Amino acid sequence: MQRLEQLQRKLNNAEDLRSVVHTMKIMSSVEIYQFEDAVESLREYFDTIEMGMQVILKKAFEETPAPLFSTETEKEGWLILGSGQALCGSFDNVIADFIHQKKTEEANSRVQIYTSGERLGDLLMKDGFTIDKKFEMPGSVSGIIGLVLELISGIEQWQMELNIQTVRVFHNQPVQKRGFVPISQNLLPPKTAWMNRIKEKKWPTNKLPQFKIDSGVLFQKLLRQYLFVSLYRAVAESLAAEYSSRLSAMQRAEQKIDERLEQLKQSYSTERQSAITEELLDIIAGFEAIQSREKEIIE
Repeated sequence: MQRLEQLQRKLNNAEDLRSVVHTMKIMSSVEIYQFEDAVESLREYFDTIEMGMQVILKKAFEETPAPLFSTETEKEGWLILGSGQALCGSFDNVIADFIHQKKTEEANSRVQIYTSGERLGDLLMKDGFTIDKKFEMPGSVSGIIGLVLELISGIEQWQMELNIQTVRVFHNQPVQKRGFVPISQNLLPPKTAWMNRIKEKKWPTNKLPQFKIDSGVLFQKLLRQYLFVSLYRAVAESLAAEYSSRLSAMQRAEQKIDERLEQLKQSYSTERQSAITEELLDIIAGFEAIQSREKEIIE
């Protein structure tokens, strides 16, 4: 009986755990949709920014301040996005290994690093990297803007204090059927190929819009918006990949729990059957003992 009670407690605990895991799966699925929707919602805004830059590049490219494209300093700024919460498998290890590989390939020792996510920062420091500042990764779509503004402020500080003109962002990007892959994106300076593509792009109407303010000032304002959108998209994609990894982890956990539940149910069924059999045998033995005693009394 004691064995049955132990198995029953284990069954109850496993079922409770499965309920928690199932709830986390649902929450992860909802969050993934929200982050993917946030990325998609930026597409039209990003197209608008590109069109604004197209006007400037077509009409007054020569007035754009040269420092925007300067690469005189060898220093680079790296923004590395990790996980905001636990239970997401190898998410941080994958991006940390990617960073280590990039550092080895490029052999660039003059790198300033900002990270988001406590665990990623610790992993990189154990690997010998120096982290200038750690940011908290938001847990929802509403928190992305705050982080993006902090990162932009950090980039501006790099430019003013360290003359850093080259800035890249590293993060995990969700991929269908593959979970996620680590990628890097150049933020500053704007790539020449990208600007040439914008400049040569056909304008949708016969008349190009006019502007009165200085083209350099306007370009810098649009560049800041370009940074905002690019960083927002990177953070949203990283979060979508994180929750996708967490969803996969919960699916694996749920499968393991289901297997364990099946084992416990079989053990419980076997133990219960054994207990019933023992009780029946005890009853039969008692009955036979009583019958035997009655015969002895009659005789």
